[in-house]
Amino acid sequence: MVRIISEQDRIRRAEEIANRRRGTISARSINISTEKKKMPYLTKVFIQTIVSMCIFGLAYFLNQNSPQVIENIKPILAQDINFEELYNRGNEFFTKLNEEDNNGEKSNSEENNVEENIVGEEKQVTNDQVNETAGIGGSDEEVILSQDEQDVAYIKANVSLIVPTTGTVTSGYGTREATDIISANHAGIDIGATVGTEIIAAMEGTVEEVSSYGDYGNHLKITNGEVSTLYAHCSKILVNKGDYITQGQKIAEVGNTGRTTGPHLHFEISRSGRTVDPAQILTF
Repeated sequence: MVRIISEQDRIRRAEEIANRRRGTISARSINISTEKKKMPYLTKVFIQTIVSMCIFGLAYFLNQNSPQVIENIKPILAQDINFEELYNRGNEFFTKLNEEDNNGEKSNSEENNVEENIVGEEKQVTNDQVNETAGIGGSDEEVILSQDEQDVAYIKANVSLIVPTTGTVTSGYGTREATDIISANHAGIDIGATVGTEIIAAMEGTVEEVSSYGDYGNHLKITNGEVSTLYAHCSKILVNKGDYITQGQKIAEVGNTGRTTGPHLHFEISRSGRTVDPAQILTF
């Protein structure tokens, strides 16, 4: 009987013969086992016996020295543990915790929105009051004024003012080119005049300050509610602190005291400490 050998067997045998002649072993004939070696049976039995003895020894020790511990453990071991119920309870707990966090964030957000609405309403009321006082805007339009515009509108609506002296405006309000004597930011308006020219009160009010200290030289301030007027570089001051002054009353004379480049009156108008451009209120 003729045995039929497949082409692959024929090639394998030819390789084995060639390898034996060369003194090597075919890689195809090597059976490399990739299976993990199993633990011997006796070793496994030995380890299980040791673990069981340790558990038994621990239980015996606790029973001899702490019987109460064993009594407390027995009811727990006797009960069946419902893992599904434990999972549902845990899931319910974390769901409630997440809802509380979301409610807290929602509450904080609502509080912030309420505060923002209150602040917005207060700002709106302030602007409405100024606009109403100044005669600006109406029920059909909303005009938002800057702080400077609000101050000017308030002063015009609440205080009567006149030009405090005669002369020529030599320096306006605001920024200007600075020198060793001239400041960069001019808080008032300068009216050039000869020394001794009469200065009258631009508005009625109470003399809040009379001083000769600082760059303003001899100066005084008259206040009426939130509005103040300041007169600086005077040669003479004819009123005292605390005096009540009527509009147009002579209060001082033009001078050249303090930090100046020549005789003039430095005149300021302010509301609550914020100066405004006198040229927006009076015509010089």
